[in-house]
Amino acid sequence: MSIAGKLGIAGAAEEAQRLGLSAIQIFAKSPRSWKTRGLKAGEVEGFRARRENLGGLPAVIHASYLVNLAAEGKLGEKSVFSLADDLAKAQALGIEYVVVHPGSGPAEKARAAALEALKLAGVSKAGPRLLLENTAGGGEKLGARLRTLAEIIEGTRLGVCFDTCHAFAAGYRLEEALEELEQSVGLERVPVIHLNDSVGERGSQIDHHANLLEGQIGPELQRFTLDPRLRDKIFIMETPRGSQEDAHNLRVLRQWLASLQ
Repeated sequence: MSIAGKLGIAGAAEEAQRLGLSAIQIFAKSPRSWKTRGLKAGEVEGFRARRENLGGLPAVIHASYLVNLAAEGKLGEKSVFSLADDLAKAQALGIEYVVVHPGSGPAEKARAAALEALKLAGVSKAGPRLLLENTAGGGEKLGARLRTLAEIIEGTRLGVCFDTCHAFAAGYRLEEALEELEQSVGLERVPVIHLNDSVGERGSQIDHHANLLEGQIGPELQRFTLDPRLRDKIFIMETPRGSQEDAHNLRVLRQWLASLQ
């Protein structure tokens, strides 16, 4: 959901109500800039009130695309501060999860930086949970292999956000990815799913999302979505936005869900 407009973040919850959504994801600032964005007067109260009216609508903040938790030097420092900013906003807004791409470099560095950001933001044990997202692969990007994410989060409160397009682009069949998630990470540590079709073919390492049923993944995307092991997960579509695209993707997903009844 967009946070543009006079209502800011509160407007995202209002749009969710209009579309009949049961969960939302937002960027708390521009995803392609280091510039932060302060919360406007009344924005926190407005967002919390609208969420409450929607039955406590589950919400996710996606961190900036510029963040690289595994980086050294100035980039690493900027990444920690940017992520801490999103975590602090999530805590103020009552948002349950913050999702971040772990970046490229040593896994131990990414783990340390993630924990540092949580500490810097002053996140309480009851506060937002930080989730590391799997990646499409390429270069030294962390998270293309799910076992790497399992190693990073071991012994911490960190969790995983699983993206279907990224897994497909990294070379996985979604059924195999789900098995690996269950065995190496544990599905209880994967509360959020990014449900996206893929423009690129399997193993292409191309991070380019497509509308449901209009990409390369095919029938396995529906089978994955309806797997009973995922019934309690929060599904977020990061598909192309627009009135026609929204209508298409919501219609497809609701048709899939109706087949369970």
